[in-house]
This record gives sequence, C-alpha cells and structure tokens, in this order.
Amino acid sequence: MSTISVASGWQHILAEAVAEAQTLPPEWCFEIVAAETVDGALKLSAAYVSGDVPLDDHLPADRKIPHPYRAMLRIQEAAWAKSLVTCEVCGREGRLIGAGQDARVRCVRHEDVVDIEQWEEKRAAMRAMFETEEESVEHFRQDYGKGVDMMRHLQTAVEQDSGEPDLTSKH
Repeated sequence: MSTISVASGWQHILAEAVAEAQTLPPEWCFEIVAAETVDGALKLSAAYVSGDVPLDDHLPADRKIPHPYRAMLRIQEAAWAKSLVTCEVCGREGRLIGAGQDARVRCVRHEDVVDIEQWEEKRAAMRAMFETEEESVEHFRQDYGKGVDMMRHLQTAVEQDSGEPDLTSKH
C-alpha cells in the first residue's frame, strides 16, 4: 500500500476508508492511492481492477451486482461528507469556511488556521521542545500564568459584581 498523507484532523477519515477498502474482494485489487483537498473537502482516489463497466445501473439497488467502481464511489462520498464536518486541524466538529481554493474546514478553535502544513510544522517543532505535554503547559504558565490568573480574577470580580456569570465571554 502506498503512503498517503492527510492533515491530523482527517487521519481517522482516511483510516476508515482504508479499512473499508480492505474488506472488498481481493480480486478487485482495490487500493486507495491518493488524497487531496479539493474545495476544502477530502477527495480520495483509488486504483482497482474492474474488467468491465457496471451495466446494471437501471436495476434497483438490491439487484445490482457488486462492482469496484460502486465501492470507490461509496468510499469517496463517505470520506468527502465526513471531511466537510470535521476540522482538518484537530478532528473536532467543524464547518466549511471560504470558497474555492481558500475553502477549508475548521472548528471554532482553529478557524484562523489557513495553511495547515505550516501550522503542523510549528506544532511539531513545539512538541520537539518538550518531553511531555505537562512540560509545555508549565512553560506556558511560566510565560503567561500571571496574566491568565489576573484574567480569571477579573472575570470572577465581574461575575460577583453583577450577580450573574458573564455569558458573552468565550472562556
């Protein structure tokens, strides 16, 4: 099987598609060979041995003969649909932002990430700086901890002043 690269948030979608492809009849030699982002969504490509063209499209679904072309369409459509509601960065629920070549699927947390490759490179570089997640959090707390504590204190003071929690705050 060839190596296919997708962003972190879509890796589970690719894994599901590959798993489904592996359940198909071995004589079809069905293999997912490529993945790309087209108009913000995941587009998978597959190679297979068909030997013929399905000529029973006029029949009801329960009478059609299994065919690799139909399997490819089913796998492609499922991956495409899942990618349109899955943040490409993290895998959380997302939505389509932009259109055409600027289109991307992002969650609220990552909607400002435009270049996924550049973002993942920065993320990998940060992971290399620290042995564990706890070390990176501690580093953040050393740099910004006092500011975070001050913001929490101010938020608490505002809530106590008004008697109600501030629902306009995102935190």
